Order: sequence, then structure tokens, then C-alpha cells
Amino acid sequence: MNIKNLKWYNTLQFIMLCITLPIVALDWQLGLWSTMAFGVATVVKIIAEKKVGNPSLDTALRITLCTVAVFWLCYVVSMLYSQNVDRALTVVSRKAVLFIFPLCILLSDTSYLRRDHLRVMFYGLLVVIWGMFFYNLFTNTFEERNHTYVALYILPTAGFIYSELSQHRKVMPLWLKLMLYAAALMIIVFIIYIDSRAGILCLYGVEVLCALHLAQKRGWWKGVLLALLTVGLTFTAEKTLPNHNSRLPIASLASSQTVETEDGTVADTVVATAPAYGKYNDARMAINVTAVKTIADSPVFGYGVGDYDTVLSKRLGIEGYPSLEEQQLNAHNQYTETALAIGIVGLAAMLWWLLMPLCVAWRRKTGFWPVLVLTFIVMFCLLFESMLERQMGMQFVSLIYALMVLIMVVDRVEPYTEHEPVETKN
Repeated sequence: MNIKNLKWYNTLQFIMLCITLPIVALDWQLGLWSTMAFGVATVVKIIAEKKVGNPSLDTALRITLCTVAVFWLCYVVSMLYSQNVDRALTVVSRKAVLFIFPLCILLSDTSYLRRDHLRVMFYGLLVVIWGMFFYNLFTNTFEERNHTYVALYILPTAGFIYSELSQHRKVMPLWLKLMLYAAALMIIVFIIYIDSRAGILCLYGVEVLCALHLAQKRGWWKGVLLALLTVGLTFTAEKTLPNHNSRLPIASLASSQTVETEDGTVADTVVATAPAYGKYNDARMAINVTAVKTIADSPVFGYGVGDYDTVLSKRLGIEGYPSLEEQQLNAHNQYTETALAIGIVGLAAMLWWLLMPLCVAWRRKTGFWPVLVLTFIVMFCLLFESMLERQMGMQFVSLIYALMVLIMVVDRVEPYTEHEPVETKN
């Protein structure tokens, strides 16, 4: 890849893409500034080119990018029936960051981008993940990480490593092969050490998807071998590492509790057969069951972007979870969170937005497998965390969404040149 031949405004936009992807994973506040800087670089590019619009995109891909705005507009409309207008304005304005990257890709010409440019971006992300791993290892701060979000940042690099080793292994130097194999092991250890249930389960899913791709391309026995190797290695690491994933197994209904006597001494540990949260030992399960009941009372349009969290907290108290009501926890599931705020209409818009790139890739048979892996990672992690309610989640999901479209574009266009070819005479 050679960026020297690119015009300065293309180089500027590409550099900001390379910087923003790892920075968003490293720190959401720095990532927000970097996201804004990428938007500014795109505006500069549009002004310098004196052209608005991306000729690399056809109608289907333009609609794909516009679906994000449709989802956001559902939140805007919900302000009309929200009691807490100030809260609604805050949430709606914060969610506007969702369509910065899709909007930039939609409005600026990205035909200069090649597959190698996207590879450089993911290598940058991989380097930052390495740095995060060693920093947490030496400072013993794995538990301080918000595990599901970190898993969302790490998992795309697992698919990228497979892509590199399956497509470029024969031509890459030995040191790079060893680095990628070591990075694969690091990803497994990292996700286990941050104690992420969503992360470890999603990693199994990514490994299976990669094995299916290998089976399709090079024979079923190679796919089975890859699945056995990667899944077996991950399972072994999960069970043998000192900080193994203790949150993954289904919790028993019997839990240990210590009882303090009147004189302040602690009695022997006893076993309490009563579940911690009604029928559930897991607080998240109790919250989501309550959220579904709450959605059923106002299913079509929800409770409004300004009021849904208050309604959920009150319902938790009614259902017999006073401690959860006091904590005012969100649903910890983006699907139920969205349905609470903007109803099944908004939920349908969100599913449409998330699945649209995959549908386009399937219809075209272009970039289908990488888009499938990225879609699976995002949609799976949304089951365990309200990703689109925090800046750290919105920025990364928005950027990955834009990259899905770019993957389809760079896979199907002809080699790009900055200059018009010289016509030849017969």
C-alpha cells in the first residue's frame, strides 16, 4: 500500500480513519474527539474536491447507510410523548454520534480506498489491543474493564487474524505469522481475564464461523480441524487459567451466604436455597424479564426516550426487586432497552439497520463472510449490554457499521487510480 500517490485530502481522511478505530477502543473520550476530527477531515475533503456524494455506492448501499438515521429519527419522534423532555433531549443529542461515520462514508468519495487500507486500520486496532492487554496484565486491572465493551473491541481482531492467515499466510514473513498466532492466543486470554460471558461465548461463535468459511473454501475436513483446534484451545484455556471465567456457567439456585450473629461474629457459611432475585439468581435475568413485562404494557411505541428508564425502575420495585430499583439499572440488553424507549416499531428499525449490510452482502456475494462475522459480533454483544446507550459503544458500532459497507465496496471495484487513463489509438 502506498499513500504517497493519494491526494492530500484523501490521505488526511484515511489517516483519521486509521487513528480513530484504535483510539475509540482505547478511550471513549479520546475516541469522541477523534470521531469529530474524522468528520472535519471529511468536510475538508468534500470542500477540496468540490463534490458531495460517494460514487462507489449504489442505491442499495446508500439505503444501508441511511437506515441509521431512520433508527435515530424514531428516538426524535418519541420525544413527543416523553414527560421528561430534558432527559429526552440529552439522549437524542448523544445518539447523534451514531451516524457520523455512515454519513461521512455516504457523502465523500471513498473510491481511493483499497483492501490494504482496511488491513492497515485493523492492524492498528490489533496493536492497541496488545497494548491494552499488557497494561492490564502488569497493573492487574482486568477486573476494572467494562468486560462486554472490551470484548466488542477485541473480537473483530479475531476475525481479522483468521482472514490474514487464510489469505496471506504464504506470502507474509515468518515474524508476522508468529505475531498473528501469538495475537490469537492473547485474544483468548484477554477475554477470559476480563471475565466476559458475552465475550467468551461470542468468541466460540466467531471460531465456528471462521471454520465454516474454511470448510467452504478448502474442504470440510480443514474446517472441522480448525473448529476442533480453536474451540478446544479456548475451552482448555477457560478451564485452566487462574482467572478463569467464573461467570460463564449457569448459576446454581443454591448460593452460599455468611450470617453475622448479634455479637458481631461471623457464623459458619450456610447454604441458602432461595434464589437471590425471585426465581433468578442473576440480576440481569431478573431485569430483562421485568423489562419484557413492562414492554408488553406499551408495546408499539414504548414509553418515550425520556421516561423509559424511570418506568423500568418503578416496575422493578413492583416486581419485588427493591435493591435493583434503587440502583436504577438499565436493561443490560439493547433489544429490550430499545423496545422500552421506542417500542417494537423502533426495535424493528434497529434490526433493519443492523441486518441491512448482511442482506446486501448476501445478495451480491461480495464480502459476505467478513460482514457476517462483524454483524454476529455486534448483534451478540447487544444481547448482554445496552451498547447504544453509551458513547463507547455507539462510536465503535457506528465505525464498524461503516467499515462493513467499505468492505463490500473495496471488494467489487476495479483498481483505483487518481488520474484518468490515457486513451490509446488503434
